[in-house]
Amino acid sequence: MMLLKNRVFAKMFAAYGLSTLGDWFDFIALSMLLGYVWKAEPMTLALLPLAYALPSVFLSQFAGIAADRFGKLKVMIITDLIRFGLTLLLILAPNPWWLLGIVLIRSTAEIFYAPAHQALTRHVVSEDQLLQAASLNGSVFQSGKLIGPLLGGIAAAFVSPAVCLLINALSFLGSAACLLGIGSIRESAQGETNTAETPEHTSWIATWLEGWRILLHNRTLFFSTLFFLVSLTAIQLVDAQFVVILREKAPGQPELLGYMISAIGVGALLAVMWLSRLKEIVSYGWVLGGGVLLIGVMVTWAGLYQPGSGVSWLLLAAFLGGIGTGLASVGSNYLRQKETPKEAIGRVTGILDSLSSSIFIVAPLLGGALIQTWGVSLSFQWTGILIGGIGAAGILLQKVIWKRKSVQNESLQGWG
Repeated sequence: MMLLKNRVFAKMFAAYGLSTLGDWFDFIALSMLLGYVWKAEPMTLALLPLAYALPSVFLSQFAGIAADRFGKLKVMIITDLIRFGLTLLLILAPNPWWLLGIVLIRSTAEIFYAPAHQALTRHVVSEDQLLQAASLNGSVFQSGKLIGPLLGGIAAAFVSPAVCLLINALSFLGSAACLLGIGSIRESAQGETNTAETPEHTSWIATWLEGWRILLHNRTLFFSTLFFLVSLTAIQLVDAQFVVILREKAPGQPELLGYMISAIGVGALLAVMWLSRLKEIVSYGWVLGGGVLLIGVMVTWAGLYQPGSGVSWLLLAAFLGGIGTGLASVGSNYLRQKETPKEAIGRVTGILDSLSSSIFIVAPLLGGALIQTWGVSLSFQWTGILIGGIGAAGILLQKVIWKRKSVQNESLQGWG
């Protein structure tokens, strides 16, 4: 692929691939360490996702400002090195409370990486290759989702969780080495904002407000953000509850959850590979709305599934949901890169990360209460209908939401 001939992006891509694969090893290790080695209480286990998400809620917008004001490559390298050191400390954690504390500190460092990565990508990739860049990164993430849990589970089960943590630590070190291999980047290539855009003497508050102004005043970006947040809220109502519905529908098949996750990963990977063949997305409605609609189909399908109907039906639903996940995730990433001014990528990414993390904390709690009230099957059915309705609205109202041209001009173009 031509984009990988871009030396800077190629090294960034390798760094992202290493850290992504390592993250899955890390997730498996911490879950097994808390659940099986230390036999932590359910409330203690519930604190792990909070330790991952809470720093992003409060500090992602600050991290986005830092990405726009400082050297993006340096921010990424420093973040990788900090994560390397803190992950090594996790191996030495004597109890769950030390582990959760270190995860919290590491998560605080991690929130600086994504805005810097997004901002640097926007500056080193030409506009006509932004979709390929989003697709390549998406393919790495989905491949990691397929391979990482399998390899991580094997390593944790047959060796120890500490080995998984060590692998993740080394992945951060390898990521930093790839980024160091880029060397110096000219100020214009690295995307340092000029004095007319974000002068150094401008206060952080003024820079933060400017990021919000860009988000709120860019019609496409604003309505896309609303669509994304509403969709994400509906999806997160049940995302963490799949183990519950599978436990009820197929109590003797605990391996079914892993099969479904793999089916979702395969569908997402195929969608990402298809999008990578396009030069641009000229119809956000069909990609984003269609993706959310397919996720809604998967959730409703799971709610309607009856024991004894055959596992293949659930796997087919998961596959369709995976296609939707791939379309929606890559489409959202591409839209953010395409519609946001170069000098504001970090700030806008930080704002979206902060809002998304808030949803990841609140929505699952609401979903748990919903399931306790309605029951798991009915909750999945109605939530799936809600998600599908949001996706359908994105398709039907795309000329209103994204203000695109006539339908006949809204085809996906650019086969390569």
